Amino acid sequence: MKVSIKKASPKGTLYAPPSKSYTHRYLIASMLSNNESVISNVYFSEDVLATLSCVASFGRVYKKDSNSITILNENNIVKEPIFNCNESGSTLRFLIPISLTKYDHVTFKGTKKLLSRGIEVYEKLFNDKGIKVIKNKDSLVFKGVLKSGIYELDGSISSQYITGLLFALPLLDGDSIIKIIPPLNSKDYVLITLDILSKYGIEYKVDGLNIHIKGNQKYIANNFSVEGDYSNAAFLEAFNYFTGNINVKNLNVNSLQGDKIYQDYFKKLNKDNVTLDISNCIDLGPILMVFASLKHGATFTGTKRLRIKESDRANAIKEELAKVNVKVDVNDDNVIVHKCDICRQKEVFESHNDHRIVMALSLLSTLFDVTINNAQAINKSYPTYFDDLSKVGVEIEYE
Repeated sequence: MKVSIKKASPKGTLYAPPSKSYTHRYLIASMLSNNESVISNVYFSEDVLATLSCVASFGRVYKKDSNSITILNENNIVKEPIFNCNESGSTLRFLIPISLTKYDHVTFKGTKKLLSRGIEVYEKLFNDKGIKVIKNKDSLVFKGVLKSGIYELDGSISSQYITGLLFALPLLDGDSIIKIIPPLNSKDYVLITLDILSKYGIEYKVDGLNIHIKGNQKYIANNFSVEGDYSNAAFLEAFNYFTGNINVKNLNVNSLQGDKIYQDYFKKLNKDNVTLDISNCIDLGPILMVFASLKHGATFTGTKRLRIKESDRANAIKEELAKVNVKVDVNDDNVIVHKCDICRQKEVFESHNDHRIVMALSLLSTLFDVTINNAQAINKSYPTYFDDLSKVGVEIEYE
């Protein structure tokens, strides 16, 4: 799908879509419980649908309504499950250790891009624990069972590995300890996981970068409503610093979501010679970089993990901004967006099959008409993004 966005001055009120991070975690925790629960204010992006598919593969029966999911107190018998994670890294990394608490032979499938992003942390951990990992062209197969004990892992690669273990270890016989080797990047995602565990009655103790987890625990589900997503709200509120006036609602001011820092970072980017650390809000990278290109430029540190997302995001932004005369330097762990005179788009922008690249590039419509190829990438997290922009006066054409 090719999308053309006319020069935009959006004005009006929009509701931030429900948090994908919280939705994944609510669904998984409810799946692990033995009672019925309702998760409301759910937004069915492709990633959320991937997790929901895996809930069924795990044997749990659910009922799906327009914006809610009821996890029923029913189970189907599944002997050797196949979990299809599509392109959701969270789904894959959360569910691998969880599945090994119930099954000794499981298969995970996903897109070529997802599988190429790797699970190196689990490979190392499982090798030490006697779990065999078989990497096929289109699947990952795990043989063995997860056992309680000490799990030491690098906190700089992805917090998703920590979350997967946090969900799984309370179900095992015996106590466990997760020892995180610093630095811990995206620590706020770990805090969100711990928040969910507490809501479902799971006990743990945090001692610095060590998390102590009791074994033989049970998840006790309740009914929950998903709060608004700061990651996606950032793309809407960015317009307010240029030609827009969008009132974004459905955001929890006391949220644990680390990406709410965009509100502070947007203000800082109004100044010259700004350096921002995005190691704990890596998903904001694309929108912050495009924002900087429209202001005074900026230096972003803690960018190393941008290359292992849905695309190599730093180089994708570099390639696309070059089309409007913006110079971007991509280094090992920092990105410099230079202050440049932006020229009108001459080439069609490419999505790089990345939802955040598409939404970030749409901000350039505050200057001129913008055309983006393969814009359907937004379906991964925010399928109604362009519909929402239309609601606040932005003219969108689809091809």
